[in-house]
Amino acid sequence: MNYKIPTAVLQASCIAILFAVALTGCKSGTKPEEGWKAPPEADRLFNPLQNLLLAEEKGKELYNVYCWSCHGTNGYGDGAAGNALGQKPANFHDERIKKQRQGALFWKITNGKGNMPPFKDALTEEQRWQLVTYVRKFSEKPEGPVKSPKALRPGIEITHVMNVEPLAVRILQNTATGDLYYTTFDGDIYRIKNLTGKEPASVKILSAKDHGISRLQGAIFNKNSLFLCGNVDTNNKKVTSGRMVRFELQDSVPAQMSVVFNTVQYGANKTIYDHGWNAVAISPDGKYIFVNSGARTDHGEIQDNGGLFPNARDNALTGKIFRIPIDAKNLLLTDDLSKLKADSLLYAQGIRNAYDMAFDAGGNLFAVVNSSDYDSPEDMFWVRQGHHYGFPWIMGGIENPQQYPGWQPNPDTDPFINKFSHSWQVKYYYNDSTFPKRPAGVKFSAGVQNIGPDANEYRGHSGKIQDGDSTGVTVSTFTAHSSPLGLFFDVKNVLAGDFKGDGFVIRYSLGSKEAMMGSLTKEGSDLLDLHLTYDQAMDNYIVKTTRIVDDFTEPTDAVMIGNEVYIIEYGGRGGHIWKISLPKEKGQKNKSGTLKKK
Repeated sequence: MNYKIPTAVLQASCIAILFAVALTGCKSGTKPEEGWKAPPEADRLFNPLQNLLLAEEKGKELYNVYCWSCHGTNGYGDGAAGNALGQKPANFHDERIKKQRQGALFWKITNGKGNMPPFKDALTEEQRWQLVTYVRKFSEKPEGPVKSPKALRPGIEITHVMNVEPLAVRILQNTATGDLYYTTFDGDIYRIKNLTGKEPASVKILSAKDHGISRLQGAIFNKNSLFLCGNVDTNNKKVTSGRMVRFELQDSVPAQMSVVFNTVQYGANKTIYDHGWNAVAISPDGKYIFVNSGARTDHGEIQDNGGLFPNARDNALTGKIFRIPIDAKNLLLTDDLSKLKADSLLYAQGIRNAYDMAFDAGGNLFAVVNSSDYDSPEDMFWVRQGHHYGFPWIMGGIENPQQYPGWQPNPDTDPFINKFSHSWQVKYYYNDSTFPKRPAGVKFSAGVQNIGPDANEYRGHSGKIQDGDSTGVTVSTFTAHSSPLGLFFDVKNVLAGDFKGDGFVIRYSLGSKEAMMGSLTKEGSDLLDLHLTYDQAMDNYIVKTTRIVDDFTEPTDAVMIGNEVYIIEYGGRGGHIWKISLPKEKGQKNKSGTLKKK
């Protein structure tokens, strides 16, 4: 097969002339700011807009691009990006906010403070008043009905299963019992009771007090053993460490916990880019558990936590995938790359943040990766032992310009820098004379190449948005800022037709609601079918990517049971689980699809 790969992969000089979680309007902070009051003269400002219905409509459009990721879809201050901050965003339903005059809200939107950036340059005066008009309407309107995703092709059925608790991150099955579980970012684990009945319910079985993980982002079952992984933040979140534990679950006795590993402590940072320990996968032979540790930076820049950790960037424990023996206990992972290699714990490196991993039917490990704020595509990698995938020098097939001395970042001359991105607003792009040199003699492995027809929009060297279907250029792998999550494969070949044996992934971000992704596409928050083909000449995979379900709301994870896929939504105040029934091969029997009533 002959495919064109963007010249940006090959030529660093082109970059000079040329999104974690869909963040556009939040800055990091650790101390709550109480009593933020606009000056008295702000109360004397009056909304000049006459057509309030039009203003509300326009304000909603602006809110869905710039505000919802922190303040939440319905204005409760419960957006996923906001929950990554030390100080929580405002709840527009709070009486304190409702009592403020429109002029005060306009002044705050204009000037910003702490976590909230100023919008005086990003939005016109009319647009800021439109936002005020829409925000003011939040507390007057009841929340609408649950919005159902929609199938994009025949033969797919969608069912609302249940509401779930807030901050849901992972959904998983105990294959020994058939039960479904889900976990939350703040450490709770729930078993779903009566899943196939009329009133399924969540039953909390564990919390952060039981396992000691304050940021819980990884969970998986191996038979009746539940593995949990995440970060332990200490010293007022100035220091962090990775941790994995194992619970042996039995109905008749309390769960027994053992520690798989802890890492040494290392410097946390004040930003949203401290991705932490998250995705986990178990090898098909059951001998190893794989775990991803995301980068502690956006694109390899210095993150010193206000000077506490001078010159700190990524370290031996971040931006990598590790392989741990399944029966390991009380390991200590050190910030020493040579030792991690010598102990056969380091599996692959140069991966910014593989928030999900999965094995296909052939035993190949794949990972989907969140890229940086730069407009580089989001990779899917075929992960192989000992390979280096390029971070922080290459992401999405695009070279990181900050590695070159003398680079002067400017969104007016470099269209890959979005002026609304967090990294630009807080000056993480800069002339970085001490940026690490590329490792000598190391060949970077490329991402899976997407040939479309979907999720293959990209920014060309001129800055113009291109569609790979029209240009014939492959993308590595998904449209920038898609936030691919919930990777899984039809490993038992239970699906019918062109789905048989395929992979699938969900995209968290929705282009029409994202300031950064929205310049490339209005699509997203969907389920993609991934038809992978090995290309011997490239020694890599080509993927045909097709959207099959649309209109999820902040989906974070998926699990496949038989021909049914359960997808969980984050939901700051409580999300949902949806069942997606895909066409099944006739006569196919699959015991893994059995769900027991409890």
